[in-house]
Amino acid sequence: MRDEKNRGEKPQQENTIVQKANRLVLTRTMLVMLVCGFLAFIPLFCQLFSIMIVHHDEFERKAISNQTRSTSLSADRGIIYDYNMNILASSSSVENVFIDPNDIATKKQDLALIASGLSRILGVKEEFVYQQAADTTKRYKMIKRKIGPELAQQVRAFINENKIEGIYLEGDTLRYYPYSTLAAQIIGFVNMDNQGTEGLESYYDETLTGTAGKVITTKGNYGSEMLNTYEKYYDATDGNSIVLTIDSTVQYYLEKSIENAIEKYDVLGGGFGIVMDVNTGAIKGMATLGSYDPNRYQEIYDTDKAEALEKMYLEAISAGEGTEAYNRGLAAYNKAMAAARLWQWRNRAASDGYEPGSTFKLITLASAINEGAVTLNDSFYCGGAADFTGREQVLHCWKHAGHGMQSTKEALGNSCNIAFANIGLKLGGETFYDYVDAFGLMEKTGVDLPGEAVGYFYSRNYMNPKADGGVSNIISASFGQSFKVTPLQMVRAVSAIVNGGYLLEPYIVSEVLDANGETIMKNDRTVLRQVISEETSATMRDLMEYVVTGGTASRAKTAGYRIGGKTGTSEKLDEFDEYGNPVDDLMVSFIGVAPINDPKYVVLVVLDTPNPATGLYISGGIMAAPTVRDIFADVLPYLGVEPDYSDEDISAINVVVPNVMGRTASEAENMLRERSLTCRVVGEGEKVTGQVPSSGAEVPGNSEIVLYCGDAAPQEKATVPDFMRMTVREAKDTAASRGLYLQSKGTDRNPGYLQVTYQSIEPGTEVAAGTTVTVEFTDNSATD
Repeated sequence: MRDEKNRGEKPQQENTIVQKANRLVLTRTMLVMLVCGFLAFIPLFCQLFSIMIVHHDEFERKAISNQTRSTSLSADRGIIYDYNMNILASSSSVENVFIDPNDIATKKQDLALIASGLSRILGVKEEFVYQQAADTTKRYKMIKRKIGPELAQQVRAFINENKIEGIYLEGDTLRYYPYSTLAAQIIGFVNMDNQGTEGLESYYDETLTGTAGKVITTKGNYGSEMLNTYEKYYDATDGNSIVLTIDSTVQYYLEKSIENAIEKYDVLGGGFGIVMDVNTGAIKGMATLGSYDPNRYQEIYDTDKAEALEKMYLEAISAGEGTEAYNRGLAAYNKAMAAARLWQWRNRAASDGYEPGSTFKLITLASAINEGAVTLNDSFYCGGAADFTGREQVLHCWKHAGHGMQSTKEALGNSCNIAFANIGLKLGGETFYDYVDAFGLMEKTGVDLPGEAVGYFYSRNYMNPKADGGVSNIISASFGQSFKVTPLQMVRAVSAIVNGGYLLEPYIVSEVLDANGETIMKNDRTVLRQVISEETSATMRDLMEYVVTGGTASRAKTAGYRIGGKTGTSEKLDEFDEYGNPVDDLMVSFIGVAPINDPKYVVLVVLDTPNPATGLYISGGIMAAPTVRDIFADVLPYLGVEPDYSDEDISAINVVVPNVMGRTASEAENMLRERSLTCRVVGEGEKVTGQVPSSGAEVPGNSEIVLYCGDAAPQEKATVPDFMRMTVREAKDTAASRGLYLQSKGTDRNPGYLQVTYQSIEPGTEVAAGTTVTVEFTDNSATD
């Protein structure tokens, strides 16, 4: 029994052992599987961690991009105003036309119809439309940018009439410059992407540019629209506007006078000028001619240059595409075109240096008087040439016969190089250098314009008279040669000379306005330092007035105003012709201040390379001084500077003839007398029945008006004679014999050596009797 019992327990024990073994194997297997499973999921966990945690932002952006479509909403760019809130630059609403190649392909649109229609309406080539539609994975391909409302309406009509899907329009802005070329280099322009590229548009781009808005919508596979769409709008924020110190009327007068000078004297290199408030540094006008139209900034505005470039282009393409001559000619054309564009965009008044010539004598003399190196009681002898110890070359004065013995005042009025060489040496090279530095001629002015240059001057050790060439450097610097300043630096320095000695920071933007028109930033007068004393400044004002009343700038006299200033004529010592020889080109300039007894405005005009073929002696006194005179005559009354006319001045200005028709002879005479006009009565009638010239005509002050009483005024015509090269007396007698009035500029006397060098109406022109012809008289003798 026990044996049987033992035999029964044994299998049971074996089963238990097997079960334990199986459980162990199962446990181990499960453990291995768990370990393997865990190890297998580690890369997955790592990838998920990378996607969801590490690169969360990146994949979120991609997901949003795949699921949404964003359409930009343009912000309005800020307006540029002049001083009187006239709009100089603004933006108008336009539209861009683009296609959706994916839509066109998936919705089986007629591409041939689309290409021909857009080509006809927008003036693009059909081949271009086909090219833009070729990549059907794209949803946005531009066809034409910045089209006006009329063309946009034609595109919409084309889409609706033909039930086309895949052509779309989007809003954009177009920058518009209503005054065309006026102040072009100051304002600059924006490119096709509405980014400021030149001028103030570039310098204040961040201020003027708003923040674009957008519309976000959901999209399905391949960019298709979803049934339940989502949209969210983000409004655009308009840019700020800027108000300039520039007055568009002053700017117009400045450009007009420089343009007239370029025509009169056949100036080959253009001209530039500045009008600035001497007491604040506010720039009222700044011009560079030739100019361009920022509405079409890629076009060459100078017709001669444009024709020359067109000729280059035609010659290049005539050689045949792919030939060496074609490639070489096209490369030369592209280079010349780029250079021509950059030249016309350049603001030379701030970005170019020039040799100031004798205008710099103001800096030399102000420094020497302020330092006590010279006084008004000193005298200087000029025999036309002089030797200086330490200088190898003989120094020649512009007046070869010499000026003889002269006072300090006369030396400035005569613009005597020999006298100023002595003044520079008396001042001392290192002290001279310190004053040039103090006048701000070795630093940027800080004006809010892009591309401002600095110019260059001798280093301090080169102005030491004991150094090699030091004496020569001091002498050359004393009369403004062998170094360069910018026109703006020169204007700022002369302003300091006349305003009490205070060097200012010029500025061209007076304030910044937000989108609501509220002022958020304002510029004002900024004094950097006082360079000379008030006393020295007062002395210099007297001396500068003498330059106009008794010196080389007599042609700068302006009726009704006291003017002071300085003429200048300088060489281009660092420019050479194609053979490596120095060029003979000259730059002539005049810097004037008015009224010099109570300084308010400074005007600088520089004319680059007047043509010697005109026969005129090339100098600042003959060419630049009368140009500044004309600017003063226009801008001073406009800016509220009241004239004080002497009896002599009246004849130098034009007055408007009043309407005296129907008045008695005595009433008419009184009305004319109030306008500084006289009269001669013809006939016995009680009232005026005719007058010559008619009302509204402009005649010189003190002119005689012919009144007809009882008879009608004869409708006579007169042929304008050729006044060129006539003397003052000859011109006046000839005008009177033809029944014409003569407005004489450039003289208040009748000397026989003055001759007409310009007349406002072409010889042979038939005009009404009583017409005024303006003539310019010039002394062709040498004048600095």
